[in-house]
Amino acid sequence: MKTNKIDNSFISHAADILGDTNKGLSGSQIVKYCNSYAVDFGVGIPITSPDFGQFGKVIPNKRTALYKNLAEFNGYQQFTIIKELSELPIFEENKEVTKLKSDLFKKYSKFAASSLYLEEYQPTGWERVDRSIDEMKSRLEVAETEEQFQAIGMIGRETLITIAQQVFDADKHPTLDGVEASKTDAKRMLEAFLKYELKDTSEKARKFAKASVDLGNQLTHDRGATKREAAMCLISVNSIAVLVKTINDN
Repeated sequence: MKTNKIDNSFISHAADILGDTNKGLSGSQIVKYCNSYAVDFGVGIPITSPDFGQFGKVIPNKRTALYKNLAEFNGYQQFTIIKELSELPIFEENKEVTKLKSDLFKKYSKFAASSLYLEEYQPTGWERVDRSIDEMKSRLEVAETEEQFQAIGMIGRETLITIAQQVFDADKHPTLDGVEASKTDAKRMLEAFLKYELKDTSEKARKFAKASVDLGNQLTHDRGATKREAAMCLISVNSIAVLVKTINDN
């Protein structure tokens, strides 16, 4: 059965790290941040005061307080809270928190809600395409090195090939230059698909579709390795997936 929350085991793990006795948030900080998120999200939480009682009579410790409060939010809210707490200055050089954030995106990127990483993205129903876009999103959020940004472009190239393979029919879609498209020639396959399927639409629509494919192809082959290029690559691949799926279904 699908759940709309992050697994309790991960929430407990996150609470232990973020509320670590020596390197984590204080009890007062935990309550302050939890109260703020509760107000923002309109959620009731059980621990609203840093007074845990003498010898932990009310609540055993600050880690338990964070765990119990986090448990009241839904998955998208939990994701946002853990992500933002992990990015606080106090954790800037904390390797355990860095790994926690990385694990959060690797395991629960479906709960990511950042507008930059396409919170409005609607799955195409093409399993490999949707899975690859999720992978690009999760990698982009934690990528820091040139090699990591390049890896996002590599996934983007493979995703464009997969998109093209979903719709291209060699018998129905002749290539623009007459050269036979190989099984990995995403550009030729997509251009042929668009030319045939949009032959009865306006010139502006055809130009827009072709420009989208050209941009996506360029970005996924670009050796530039910065966060900006990687983000543009993700957005472009996502746009092409939605565009091609829409054309194919209508």
